[in-house]
Parts: sequence; C-alpha cells; structure tokens
Amino acid sequence: MSAITAGTVVPGMNRGRPRDPEVERAILAATQDLLVERGYAETTIAAVAARAHCSKAAIYRRWDTKTALVVAAVRALHSTAPVPDTGSLREDLRATARHYAASDPRGAGVLASLLSELGKDADLREAAYRAIGEPPVAALVAVIRRWIERGEVSRDAPVDVIAGIIPTAAFGSVSLRRRTLDPEAIDALIDGVILPALRASPPA
Repeated sequence: MSAITAGTVVPGMNRGRPRDPEVERAILAATQDLLVERGYAETTIAAVAARAHCSKAAIYRRWDTKTALVVAAVRALHSTAPVPDTGSLREDLRATARHYAASDPRGAGVLASLLSELGKDADLREAAYRAIGEPPVAALVAVIRRWIERGEVSRDAPVDVIAGIIPTAAFGSVSLRRRTLDPEAIDALIDGVILPALRASPPA
C-alpha cells in the first residue's frame, strides 16, 4: 500500500503557507484511530485534537470541515490506482484492480467506518466519491477504453457498468466483512465476469 504523504492537497483542504508535516500526520492518524474505535459520529474535531495533542485551530487551518478531514484520513491509507500499459488487456485489468486489494486491516476498518455513513450524509457521500471512489474507477475505464481503441474490446461494451463490477464487490466486502477483496477474488472476477463481458457480442 502506498499511502498519500503529508502535504498532499485533497478536496476541502485549506491552502496557504506550508504546515508542519508531523502535525498533519498526527491529525490524520488520530482521525483514523477514532473512526475505527468510535465510528464517524463520535470522531469530532475536538476528539481528534485531543488525540493528536494539537489545537482545533491547527486542524481547521488544514481542513475546513470534518468531512474534508475524514475523507483525507481515509484517502491517506489507500494507494492511487495506476493506469498501466502492459501489452495485455487481462494484465492491465489485474494491475489496476489490485488497488482494491491493497489496504491492510486497519485501512479496511477506517474505510468501513466511512462507508457506513454515506447513506446518511450527502455532502460526505459526494466528497468521498470524488476523492476515494471515482479515481480508481476512472483508471479501470481508461484501461478498457484504451483496449477498445486497439480493437480487442467491442465499442458496444457498457464500459461504465463493467468498470463498476470490482469496485462494487470491493466496497461490499469492506462494508460487510471489514476486509478488502483477496487478489484471488479479483482475478476470478476478471477472468469469469469482466473479460467475458468485454468480449461478448452484443444482443441482436
């Protein structure tokens, strides 16, 4: 897993002069711990400040809302999905989809806490989708569209639907089991569902 480093700008993050990266790391770690231990509702700015041994002002100088802070804390535990070009459709899909198997148990627990709140908070849902949900799906879409241009995938393939199969399974696994998908499960989805769907002839 390749965590986002301190100093990375995320939606809702306040910009300005450079901040102490150690304080930022402590704030993000405290937020992650509280999400696992207490859940989203009780992960308050005051609780994060107490855990990180900093002031609430130090947090608000970096993130203007609790939503922005929580999204940044979750995103910091997850790698950025690549858009590889291995010369093989299957291997490109595998390399991109491995993003969904990259989180450790702590990362899965933090993400599960966030996912449990998405149905209750529209602002959180939108921010989480932009920062966490959308980029890896966009990487899968980019891979599939590249292979459409190369003639290996039908131009009639429902790209957005197919690209959502693995993310849907992955977030379901995190929500229900607090575990990311196993690499073997990802390979099974690619070989048994995605590749056949991409190469199938459309119905008459």
